[in-house]
Amino acid sequence: MPCRKEPPELYAWDVRASDAGQGGVTDDKDRAIRNVHRALRDLEPRGRGKVRRVALAPDGTPRYVDLRTVGEAWLDEATGAIVWRTG
Repeated sequence: MPCRKEPPELYAWDVRASDAGQGGVTDDKDRAIRNVHRALRDLEPRGRGKVRRVALAPDGTPRYVDLRTVGEAWLDEATGAIVWRTG
């Protein structure tokens, strides 16, 4: 019986603010979280970030399909800390 290769784990990350945004895709969940953390430090205080587990679209189109939200983050204006809520 042939061995089925599992698809790679992929994580999309996005950070949005009123005047800017950053985002990307990586195969490392911790790297995606670090990228969100870094981007929130660089953007205005009202920015919000999200890390999602994604997969390549099964129909072969060049897009990602969301599988689940790993976490959402924002900068707490009072403390300056990055706050995370798991998905």
